[in-house]
Amino acid sequence: MRYTRNIIRTVGAVSAYLIMVPGFAQDATPPAPASKDQALETITVTATKRNERMQDVAGAVSAVTGAQLEAVGAQSFGDYLGRQPGVVFNAGPAGDSTAVIRGIGTTSGLDQGQGPTGYYINEIPLNEPGYAIGVPDIDNFDVNRVEVLRGPQGTLFGASSLGGAIDYIANLADPSGYHAAVESSLSGTEHAKGVGYTDKAMINVPIIQDQLAIRAVFDQRSEPGYLDNLGLDRKDSNDLMVRGGRVSIVWTPDPDTKVSWLSLFQRSDTPDFGYEEPAYGTLDRSTLVPEKFDTTIELHSLRAEHTFDLGTLTALASYNRKSNDLINDYTPFYGGFGGITTPVTYEDQPKSFNRFAEVHFASTKSELFDWLVGANYLSTTKIDNDKITAPGANAVLSPAYAAQYLRGNEFYWGGSTVNGHEAAVFGEANLHFLQDFTATFGGRYYEDEDDTAVHYSGVFYIPTYQPPPAKVTQSGFVPKYSLSYRPDPDLTVYALASEGYRFGAPNTIYPLAGFDTPAGSKTDSLWNYEIGVKKGLLNNRLQIDADVFYIDWSDIQVRLYRPDGVTYGTNAGTAQSTGGEFSGAYRVTPNLTMTANATYLDAHLTENVDSATPLLKGQQLPGASKWQISDSATYRWDADFDPHLSLTHRYLSSAPGTLQQPQYRVGNYNQVDMVFGMTFGDFDVSLYGQNLTDARGATFSYGDYGAGVQNFVIRPLTVGLRVSWQI
Repeated sequence: MRYTRNIIRTVGAVSAYLIMVPGFAQDATPPAPASKDQALETITVTATKRNERMQDVAGAVSAVTGAQLEAVGAQSFGDYLGRQPGVVFNAGPAGDSTAVIRGIGTTSGLDQGQGPTGYYINEIPLNEPGYAIGVPDIDNFDVNRVEVLRGPQGTLFGASSLGGAIDYIANLADPSGYHAAVESSLSGTEHAKGVGYTDKAMINVPIIQDQLAIRAVFDQRSEPGYLDNLGLDRKDSNDLMVRGGRVSIVWTPDPDTKVSWLSLFQRSDTPDFGYEEPAYGTLDRSTLVPEKFDTTIELHSLRAEHTFDLGTLTALASYNRKSNDLINDYTPFYGGFGGITTPVTYEDQPKSFNRFAEVHFASTKSELFDWLVGANYLSTTKIDNDKITAPGANAVLSPAYAAQYLRGNEFYWGGSTVNGHEAAVFGEANLHFLQDFTATFGGRYYEDEDDTAVHYSGVFYIPTYQPPPAKVTQSGFVPKYSLSYRPDPDLTVYALASEGYRFGAPNTIYPLAGFDTPAGSKTDSLWNYEIGVKKGLLNNRLQIDADVFYIDWSDIQVRLYRPDGVTYGTNAGTAQSTGGEFSGAYRVTPNLTMTANATYLDAHLTENVDSATPLLKGQQLPGASKWQISDSATYRWDADFDPHLSLTHRYLSSAPGTLQQPQYRVGNYNQVDMVFGMTFGDFDVSLYGQNLTDARGATFSYGDYGAGVQNFVIRPLTVGLRVSWQI
């Protein structure tokens, strides 16, 4: 009943809004019908740091355009990444969720080392050395496209792209004319009493016609909670609010020069963590304190391009700042410690400051030979301060501990400072021969450094532990080789071999007598081999993209356990990932378009790894679901107001959440979504439903580390009404 009332209230509110909008209560002239061209859309991508048709790239690339995202009502990563071949999106904390590509990962969430998937916005890296301080989940409003590059991208994109890279391409200011857009929605979610809503706006203003313009975007999204926190007696505790915006300035002083500025801001606030504890029941959890999780990102970037007769020179520089503010209930771990009777709280506030610069030159395409060379530099500073506290702890513990080991009611506090640097040079060369063949040779030479200083104090560290700074340095070369065959514009056949890498990290934990704790970890060794075909058929009404791949992964960066239960990072073990990916789109009739994606994956360890919690040969890798299937159908009627219906479905088979506890599983669910829309002049109205069957499925699991199993789950059945306007 609560859900029914939400929907009635939601639809009624939006209906009232529509009636008040001029033009909605009148007969509207139907717009020009959607294009009835039989050919499917051609998408241009920048996967090779050049503008190329997606079907011409000799590698596994998928892209989703802004129009396609709008058609399915996608708001964030979770609405579309999991529908791309080879990609599993592990929805965890807002602003801290991850994607696993081709099964390359040691956890379905964030690892304590640098992650295996690279995240970018307009080619600006959003990763940093070591543990990620958030993975920005940028809103899809006014986006140009999102590119997913499967397989290691070490040559052109650098560190943290072992499994692949995700590049979010935001729309930039357009000096050619005025543009504006507004979008608003209301929604209701099963098991939630609140109403969700979105408010988004964009305005593009030319300042000097065809030369200078500014574009501003604002967005906010409120999602009602659907989990009940029994310990706090709080219903629907995991509300989420995301606010953000972008500002773009573009200056084109002449036809050969373009200078662009992009700033981005985003903040997500969750007053209570969004995980379920199965021990308490479906969609239930229990803590003694609210577990908030807030993330913030601020990014500023400058890009300049100039085209010469020989080619195009591109220079870009950026600064971004990320921060988290989180609170966890540590009563399951330290409740009752020293006689404490109040709830125990852990607080952490990590921050990162990242600077990046790159310059590259891409020669003009020729019939025989073309090339690209570049260099970049990344510098990161991360600062982390955490503490454990409980009301009244000082009075309880002060008789047993010296004053220097208590700080008010804090009985543990610590911090770390990480300075990471990378300098690299890279390049690719394409040799075209025998008319239809292209051989590509590429490589990157890099030098990395990770310098970490830590200090830990409190009753668990007597005396205070403050070792000298620890450092990991490394250098190396990662190559790429490919051979492609293009006898006509509608066919590309390719073979590819490429290598990936990522930053290592030092261990800064205290020594353990009788155990040789490694100094740290260095980059993994990962080679990817694949063969693929891209083909357009039936006058490009049918497009298929298929590949098979084999990945050899050794010296894996893993977290292992010492006999005292403390984890440490090291390189250990080998794994392989073998699979096939298929993506197809078919314009069946001028009105009906269907798509299908399917991935089969066998990703597992190929040797045992000794540890207090051993890893075993044959173990399935975390987030490496054997089967991933998604399909969709969109139908547009030849009728007034352009009615159209989109149905989408996806299936994800089971996989472990972590290497250390493979018995705790994620995946194993189906999800069905629907969007029905109509167009009234400049307005679009759509009714949408997500997870129509109200399915249950874990997207990420912490397993049981002393506080019980904690599962993040897919959002329950949600329906809503969305209105948008644009000129």
